Amino acid sequence: MKISVQILAVVTLAGCATAPVSFQGVAPPGLETAYRCAVAQLNLMDYNIEDGNLEAGFIRGRRQTSGVVQELFTGAAHHDILTATVFDNPATGNTHIRVVASRVADHDIGLISGLDDDEEQGENQIAPSDSGKADAQRLLANCGVVAVAESAPVL
Repeated sequence: MKISVQILAVVTLAGCATAPVSFQGVAPPGLETAYRCAVAQLNLMDYNIEDGNLEAGFIRGRRQTSGVVQELFTGAAHHDILTATVFDNPATGNTHIRVVASRVADHDIGLISGLDDDEEQGENQIAPSDSGKADAQRLLANCGVVAVAESAPVL
């Protein structure tokens, strides 16, 4: 029993270490203006836009953060991912922006993986980088969000 509780604690802590981090706050009014600002900020910070939809109010960008040497030896490329969501709160009339910072390691590259014919290994979610979290906060600040709140989103 004692061992299973310890294993559960380790698994829980490991899961928390890789959880995305969410930042949010109230933006100047205007859903479309907030959305366009989030898109512009992702572009200015050199994120590649992967997906987005104005009607749904979300935009997702990805930026590679690993270098070639690291990729060759580890077989993984690291990418920061920012997902911005904009929405109006009908109760208050405020426009909100939430930015979720996450990070993935793509294991389908590298010197060794390029030599085999195995199936693709895919991506593993890892803890958000400090630069990814700073980019999320910068996006909010540059879009006029004040009083940014940080939390771990529910997965």
